[in-house]
This record gives sequence, C-alpha cells and structure tokens, in this order.
Amino acid sequence: MTTPLTSLVFPDVEEMVVNQILEVLTYEAATVRPEGDAFTEALPFVQVARIGGARVTSTFQGRRLHDDARISLDVYGASRVEATDVMAQVRAAVEQMQGTSLSGGFVLRTWEETGPAVRPEEPNSNVTRLGYSAGLRVRPA
Repeated sequence: MTTPLTSLVFPDVEEMVVNQILEVLTYEAATVRPEGDAFTEALPFVQVARIGGARVTSTFQGRRLHDDARISLDVYGASRVEATDVMAQVRAAVEQMQGTSLSGGFVLRTWEETGPAVRPEEPNSNVTRLGYSAGLRVRPA
C-alpha cells in the first residue's frame, strides 16, 4: 500500500524558466548545454540551473506554502554584443513571470540576486558567456 503525500509537490522551476524563454523569446534554452557543433548552431543559447533555495512552511499544519528557488542563467553568444542583448531580454522575461502560471506552477514573485557579469569561458573560445542569478517564489498552480 502506498502512503499518500501529505505535503505539496512543487513545480520544476528550471522547466518553468526554460519554457518562459522558449515561448517569449524563442532563443534556444535548456538545463544542459549542447555539445560540439550543436552548441555553435544553438547560439545564442541560455542555460538554466537551479542553484538552491528552500521551501517555506509557516502554517500550524506544517504545509509547505511556497518554494523560494534560486536560479542561475547563463547566456552564450557569438559576441559580447549579442550576449549582452540576449541577457537584457532574458532578465525581462524572468521578471515578467511574476503573477503567471506556467508548467504546473504559479509565480508569486521574482527578484534578481546578482546582476549580469562576464563568466569565464574556455580559453581561445569565440563565445561570450554572461550570467546572472534570480529568485522565483512559486507554488503549485
């Protein structure tokens, strides 16, 4: 006999952010960076990774009310100009998620943890990588 869940099951925040980028910006986005020629062909590319966060509980019954997820977003571009332009659009797309339902979750709030910065990429690479981190407060839709 299976024991029923007594806590909320929260949505996959990485999936929510990837789907937002794919739908709103139409750039290639995923949680795993393509390899080889597929990577070059995907530029500009946005990589999304959850880097932490915690579920928040505050009811007498101990139910989890929301998940404060921390997300790292890396933009890879063929040039610094391209990566900077794409990053500006990615930041706006993530901010725009506040108050929306997507991929089984509802975004209660968004915020920026750290602003865009150059993140080192392989030496002698013709790719520029910019990254920033954001927070999303989500609950099941």
